[in-house]
Amino acid sequence: MYELPLKKQKVILSEFKSFGQKWIDEYPSLMTDCVERWGLKLLGTASAGLPINVIHYAETGTGQPVVLKVGVPHPEQKTELRTLRYYEGRHAVRVIDWDDESGAFLMDRITPGTNLREYDFVADGGVEARSEIKIQLMNELPIAASDIDDLPTIDEWLALAFNSFRKKTKDNPEFLGFIVLAESLYVDIKAMYPGTFLLHGDLHHENILHDAERGWLAIDPKGVLGPKIMECGRFIQNFIEDEVSGADSLDDATDDEVKSILNQRLEVFHDVTGYDRNHLAMVTFIDQVLSSCWTVNSGRAVDQRKIRLIRDLVKTT
Repeated sequence: MYELPLKKQKVILSEFKSFGQKWIDEYPSLMTDCVERWGLKLLGTASAGLPINVIHYAETGTGQPVVLKVGVPHPEQKTELRTLRYYEGRHAVRVIDWDDESGAFLMDRITPGTNLREYDFVADGGVEARSEIKIQLMNELPIAASDIDDLPTIDEWLALAFNSFRKKTKDNPEFLGFIVLAESLYVDIKAMYPGTFLLHGDLHHENILHDAERGWLAIDPKGVLGPKIMECGRFIQNFIEDEVSGADSLDDATDDEVKSILNQRLEVFHDVTGYDRNHLAMVTFIDQVLSSCWTVNSGRAVDQRKIRLIRDLVKTT
């Protein structure tokens, strides 16, 4: 009998209500079907990933190490699977097989699977070493996507998030100002970078894993269409505290320290990609506002200091 951990059940019920309960009730039969369909021996579960998903380490009948991912069917689950199928294992984890009805899918297991945030860089690495690995993926992972029409666009992401904020929130004029600026900057970015690419959409440190044979690979794409330069923002604005000596969180870092790390990342990305430094600052601000807006719209508080610090790095005319 396959049992879904109570912690995951609570999260699923909170987010999906009666539909979530139905999925929880059907979880044992779903797992039985997956194990029988792919001839799996389950070895354990991963602690990472969204709490509404369950990630199982497993082996096939031939001893091949694999990962089985199951979760409540929802839009991001579908776009993740579509995106991985478009990537076809290029610089990303490879999908072996999938079930369209349940959304369950089987992937290669990345071994040892150390993420970029955990990786033990040499003492003189730091920002540059981490950023260069990300940049290699950012340059090679996106796919020209003029003929892809079954994935969301960044335009849609921004419109949905920002319109929702405007409808729900009446007492945060500063954040509304951030949204207005982000919308204006995105218009400029689209004009300067008109090409459409399939982007990972969430390519930060914890979604880049090391494989002993294939090197650094992307996992857990959101899957979104937009200008290629937009792929840079998520990495530049995430986990800044990792580069600040003695800091456990961003609260432990001073404004000057945060700006110093951001400036270093912007310089590295500029040097390697050739993208204009200010354009990189613009997409970082847009991405930070979007990420923060998702948080605000879900009813959680956001520390707006980080948004202000990134905004201060953008040169506007």
